[in-house]
Amino acid sequence: MYAQPSQCRRAPHAAGGFTVIACVLAVSGCANPDFEPKQPLILNLTPARVPYTALDQYKIAAAQRVTAVNARQITPGNPQPMLRSVVSLEYWVDRNGNLTGVALYRSNGDQEAERIAVASLRRASPLPMPSRALVDSSGRVRAVETWLFNDDGRFQLRSVAAPQIDGQ
Repeated sequence: MYAQPSQCRRAPHAAGGFTVIACVLAVSGCANPDFEPKQPLILNLTPARVPYTALDQYKIAAAQRVTAVNARQITPGNPQPMLRSVVSLEYWVDRNGNLTGVALYRSNGDQEAERIAVASLRRASPLPMPSRALVDSSGRVRAVETWLFNDDGRFQLRSVAAPQIDGQ
């Protein structure tokens, strides 16, 4: 019933031996048998093009309308590196494209730029008719657009803007 003393003394040494053998086998499995350096794994992490949602497509169409109506105030080419002002407006359009509401969403406090942005959006109404899928239960579509102002007071809309000039 009781274990013999000689077996008890050998058990810890046997367990230690098995541990050493297991470690040696595990490490030898990681060895490079052909002794050639392995090439580094190169991952292609370029972002995939995300398809436009229906709202993105609508915002582009609306921005094109605002740009066409306000052509004299649009910055030709690329916006400057350090913009004078960035104004974001939240707006609502009914199912016929009529502007039903405008609110200041974000600004740096340039009241003249805010006034120009709101006026340019109102001048462009009616905007393109939204698809039925975009219209909510109140019969409206909500969108946010950003006006990028250069020092001269002219602007581009972010949805259709050219890339900014590199400031270097």
